[in-house]
Amino acid sequence: MKINKPKLLIFDVNETLLDLSPLKTTINNAFQNDYVFDSWFSLLLQYSLVETTTEHFQDFGTIGKAAIQMLAEKHHVPLTHDEITDILGWIRKLPPHKDVIEGLQMLQESGFRLVALTNGTLEVAKEQLQYSGLEQFFEQVFSVESVRHYKPHGLTYMNVLRQMDIPASEAMMVACHAWDVTGAQRVGLQGCYISRPGMVWYPLERKPIITADTVIGVAEKIKKLFKV
Repeated sequence: MKINKPKLLIFDVNETLLDLSPLKTTINNAFQNDYVFDSWFSLLLQYSLVETTTEHFQDFGTIGKAAIQMLAEKHHVPLTHDEITDILGWIRKLPPHKDVIEGLQMLQESGFRLVALTNGTLEVAKEQLQYSGLEQFFEQVFSVESVRHYKPHGLTYMNVLRQMDIPASEAMMVACHAWDVTGAQRVGLQGCYISRPGMVWYPLERKPIITADTVIGVAEKIKKLFKV
């Protein structure tokens, strides 16, 4: 089967590009528990999907605060509204993974158009990319809030394609979350999976055409596959 060279690379932001370690440390320290961050992130995704499947919408930050409140109640940890706000404020001050800048430079210099697509708000995403020094690489930043559905709902990807005027077959979703790449592939985009530490592929979905450990690895494989 012939694979079209992608004209557009769509990047997930949190975990794919940005290292969540500072936020993880802050949350775990607040609860004095090394595993609460993982529970929080799972709840954040779970209730974002609840909002989507029930045709409601709360922004990602609001759901994130609710998830912290749920865990505080579960673990009997008293946290004020201001304390929760301060904890989650670290989402705006995340460094890029060490491989990201070089990998994005390689892709940009090879002529690929790059955009970002996040479940977070547009305001937070732009602040994140500015803080991390990554904004220079992206032609545009998209948030799911414009369609009021969270990834991996198909509308989130199709909205980007519509605004960029690119057919699904000529776009590639790049993410370290199997559910994100799966959602994109199921509406016709090409998939690229970054297997960050601790991440595993969803075995009920076909494997993406590109799998790599880093953004540098992604750039190398894309350049080799499409001879650029």
